[in-house]
Amino acid sequence: MILFLDNKPIKISKDSRQYTQVIEKLDLPQEQQEAAIRAILEPISGVGEKNGFKISADSVSYKGENLPQVLADKVRSIFTDGLPLSLFENFWNNLQNNPSASSVRELYDFLAYKELPITEDGCFLAYKGLDKNMWSISGNKETKVTKGKVSLEGKILNTVGAEIEVQRRDVDDNRENHCSFGLHVGSLAYAESFARGTVVVVKVNPKDVVSVPSDYNCQKCRVSAYKVVSIFKQEITDSVVDEDGERIEDECSKEHTKFLDRIDKYISEQCRKGISVLPIRKIQNIFSPQYPSQQRVLNALSELGYSWNRNNDGAYFIEFYNSCSGDGCDGCDDGCDGCCDNDDNDYDY
Repeated sequence: MILFLDNKPIKISKDSRQYTQVIEKLDLPQEQQEAAIRAILEPISGVGEKNGFKISADSVSYKGENLPQVLADKVRSIFTDGLPLSLFENFWNNLQNNPSASSVRELYDFLAYKELPITEDGCFLAYKGLDKNMWSISGNKETKVTKGKVSLEGKILNTVGAEIEVQRRDVDDNRENHCSFGLHVGSLAYAESFARGTVVVVKVNPKDVVSVPSDYNCQKCRVSAYKVVSIFKQEITDSVVDEDGERIEDECSKEHTKFLDRIDKYISEQCRKGISVLPIRKIQNIFSPQYPSQQRVLNALSELGYSWNRNNDGAYFIEFYNSCSGDGCDGCDDGCDGCCDNDDNDYDY
């Protein structure tokens, strides 16, 4: 979607959390839409207070304590994404259990790189490079591993779901010792540079962070424990994810999903009845008395993969073809795939 604000184009991708929030505002009267959309795209314009947080464009404090820049940015991201700020509280509480002040300060340097995601149970996600058989690249026979499978060479097996832990005193807490003992995690770039066949996503409790070596632009971190969440597929860019590394849906996204499902179900039902033309107005009517705007419905049809035409009076409609017989229509079982087809999608956002 491309919007024009102050004569400047703003592109919002469909996988952005702001996308569904903006689409919802299209139901407002025309004169109210711009202000509502600006509030979504520029949410930190003043000072707001909520659940112990005080958020402004310049600073963020929690329970009267000013947060360091990296954590302030995280709170802003959570706020902008429309997620509950309690997700940050869980991380903050775990951080307070780290026994080392220097470890906490160094963690800020590590988290600042590309704003690594935190999890709903108060941890953060990072990456780890392994060999093709899921073993760590190097090993240390002197390290006492309290959780995890260890080879004779001291290497650790990192299968998905594995919880790995060593004694904290077996992790070097001197950040100036760049290559030293302890469990290592890192940014995606760091993990990929050391991997010998596999990269995994790992979850780390901030209380278990020991040091962040000053080399590699602080992109690696020495810890005493982590859990292997998944095999890496794509970089996680959400501000917060669930404890398994999956996206957390905000309330607006949940409502949008219900909106799409209701439209899809209605179109499939109409297709099975054997009708040939379905006006967009009828789709709007199923939401009575809170009718969605025509723009919002057309956008939903695009997301669902439907196409439409417009008649001489300017009214939009979906046209069903022979594949929609109304009796045993296999195409309708999967969102009416193949039931409607045209190339005249002349709707602009």
